[in-house]
Amino acid sequence: MTPSTSSTSLIPTRLTRSVALLALAAGCMAASAHAAPARAANTHAIVNLTSCAKPAYPAEARAAHQAGTVKLAFLVDASGDVVDTKVKKSSGHVALDDAARNAIKLCKFSAATAKGKPVESWVDIAYVWKL
Repeated sequence: MTPSTSSTSLIPTRLTRSVALLALAAGCMAASAHAAPARAANTHAIVNLTSCAKPAYPAEARAAHQAGTVKLAFLVDASGDVVDTKVKKSSGHVALDDAARNAIKLCKFSAATAKGKPVESWVDIAYVWKL
C-alpha cells in the first residue's frame, strides 16, 4: 500500500510544529536558567543583647538625682563593632550621656547588609535614665 499524498504532507508539518515547540520550550528553559537571581535583602544592624550589659548609673548623677533621655547615633562597621558614637540630643547631663556612649561601645552587632554583603551603618538609639 502506498501512502496517500495527504498523509505524506502531514508528517513534515507535524514534525516541523513539534520541533518548533521543542525549540520554544528549550529557549524558555535557557532563559530562566540565566535569569537574574532574586535581589539580596538590605538589613539594618542588629544588637546581640547578650554581648552588652546595662550601663551602670553614674554615681555622681545618682547622687545629684539626675535623670533624662540621651539620643545617640553610633556607627557599626561591617564586622559588627561600634566604631564611632555621637550624642544627637543630650540628656542634659554629661555623666549620663558619657555612660550611655561608653556602654554602647561594648555591644556587639550583626552588621547591616546591602545586597547581601555586610556594610557599615549608622544606628540611632534613645537611652532613658530613670531613678
